[in-house]
Amino acid sequence: MSDRLSYFLVVLVLLGAAIWRMENLTGVPPGLHPDEVTEIRLIETARRGRIEVFYDIGGAGYEGLYSAISAAVTSVIGGGVIGYRMVGVLAGFVTIAMLYALGKRLFGALAGLMAAGLLSLSLFPALLARSLSPDSLVPLFITALLLALARSFPVYGLRTRHEPKTTAFAALGALLGLGFYLHPAAYPAALMALGFVVVIVLARGLPGRRPLSRRTLSYTWFAVVILIVIAMPYLIAVLGNPILSGGRRVFDGGWTLDSILRALGGLIFVGDSSVEYNLPGRPMFDLISGILILIGLAAALRFWRQPRFVLTLLAFAVLLPVAMVTPDSPNFPRFAAVLPVLALLFGVGVTTLINSLPARIRLPFGVIGLVGLLGFNLIWTGRDLFTHYPADPLVREVHNARLGEIARHLDRTVETMPTVMCVRRLHASSGLEPLTEAQRVALMIHRSPDFLRYADCGMTLVLPEGGERGQLILLQAGGLERVTPFAREWLEGGDFMPLSADVTDAVVRLDTAETLAARIGAFITTAPVGFAPEAPGDSPIAAPPLRLGDNVTFLGYDRSWGETHRPGDVVPVVTYWRIDGVIPPDLTFFTHVLADPAAAPAAQSDTIGVLPATLRPRDVVVHTAYIQLPWTIGAGRYLVSTGAYRADDQRRLEVFEGDPPTPRGTRLFIGDFLIE
Repeated sequence: MSDRLSYFLVVLVLLGAAIWRMENLTGVPPGLHPDEVTEIRLIETARRGRIEVFYDIGGAGYEGLYSAISAAVTSVIGGGVIGYRMVGVLAGFVTIAMLYALGKRLFGALAGLMAAGLLSLSLFPALLARSLSPDSLVPLFITALLLALARSFPVYGLRTRHEPKTTAFAALGALLGLGFYLHPAAYPAALMALGFVVVIVLARGLPGRRPLSRRTLSYTWFAVVILIVIAMPYLIAVLGNPILSGGRRVFDGGWTLDSILRALGGLIFVGDSSVEYNLPGRPMFDLISGILILIGLAAALRFWRQPRFVLTLLAFAVLLPVAMVTPDSPNFPRFAAVLPVLALLFGVGVTTLINSLPARIRLPFGVIGLVGLLGFNLIWTGRDLFTHYPADPLVREVHNARLGEIARHLDRTVETMPTVMCVRRLHASSGLEPLTEAQRVALMIHRSPDFLRYADCGMTLVLPEGGERGQLILLQAGGLERVTPFAREWLEGGDFMPLSADVTDAVVRLDTAETLAARIGAFITTAPVGFAPEAPGDSPIAAPPLRLGDNVTFLGYDRSWGETHRPGDVVPVVTYWRIDGVIPPDLTFFTHVLADPAAAPAAQSDTIGVLPATLRPRDVVVHTAYIQLPWTIGAGRYLVSTGAYRADDQRRLEVFEGDPPTPRGTRLFIGDFLIE
């Protein structure tokens, strides 16, 4: 195969890899699984300037290089699912290109092309590239390390006319040093590299073998010095906290015959059952590709004396055990380190098989066979990757596909459609607390979350822009049942917008302007408001709406409570408020139950149920205060008062009446009830 033809074909392979790794990048996988959420939190920690050798997350160590790289990339291109996954996608591209260069240098253009093709068209490498994990960089690290070794030493057993340059040895030392900050696979990789260097040096010292030049030996020591300099901070960190080091996590499983057989069987028979990196049970490679890998391994064993095969066999022998030492074998992420070596053996197997054919049939049979094999993998992987995998129920559950589809919907609509997100926890998590659903959605969207309003719909409903238009996002399945029943009537008139076959109740389109206007207009006659006795002015009652300070207007209330209650009852009080401008971020509504206007509250509820900073002018807030009556409350008639205050300094907002506005105290009385 000529260089020109091989370059043309590898470009086609890279184009196929681009489709496999970038098509529907936000939907495959359909969301984020918990480990990916942890990685994003580490990335954001690194972006804030806290970069560590390894992070301590619940007593487990996480190397910091992946987080630092992702933080740098997302600082340039932005966050969201695409931004966070782009590191693995780019690493996948570079891995395929470097694998072609490595295979061509060791075994010829055809072997390099076949190795690149296998890595490009297999399901696990595609899902690995789309994942948010240091595992996505491991194939690139191993491939780059093998290529640096192949360019630094005479892998063909001959001393070349041109001595290797310092660049290859500098890259070798840097890769070995940086690998410790990336993944525990750096330990066996360093052992493999050291073993190859020892074999090359000793083999050159045997009778009949030409020794390495002094320049090559000095460059080898130069690479060792670079390795020591780069790895020294890691060594110091390990000595300070050995429990978190990667060395303890390389073989954190157990050697059993069953795990070994299941690991090997996962390559071509029954694959990883985990849905994080695989369609459950799907083998890593097809049966024919597995046989070709075995042929390549047999060919490498036959020519084991040649340095290029020594390099391949050493990598295979040292890295493969990492994939087998795990109780949940087969575990595909464990194969990330040996994946480039398996692809190389596949290329060797294809080359060996084709070269064994008679010359007259070699070309037609070789072309037909390879095109058929690659075509089969093209169809097989394409169907599983874009159809079966994102639709698998277990995949959707583990990756929380509901939140992923909500995030994709928000990307399309949040900047043009006023949006209210119903959440259970208004305030963001901190430290090691699990992220809220809203925080996880915010990690996945690519638009500014400043357009969103956040409300605890169990007590408060926001009708954006006076109810003219908007959408309500219900993060949890069956979320309509979690909306306060006193505000549910506003949603029952809305239209549910299905996002997929199994996510049909996440988005409610609202158009309640006419109904809301009629309701507020009726408050003029049905919801009289009384002022506090201590308030200035002559009129004891008024009709809403009434303006308050700090751009808040009281619109009215529903008679949502009963005429009589008993001690221990929960009294619901529904009030309506309009936002007229920028409001205090610490705004809070209060609802008090009093036996007398001058007495202290017998029961109260000080809540708001929204993030005030996210509200916009003309938003209407339907707030339900659930007041728990004490069991010791006395019988008699009790008044209900309401108002608003700033939580920071407990300053109540002034109530105004008329035009020009006249101050009328800091609270409003909106009815009463009897306790028997």
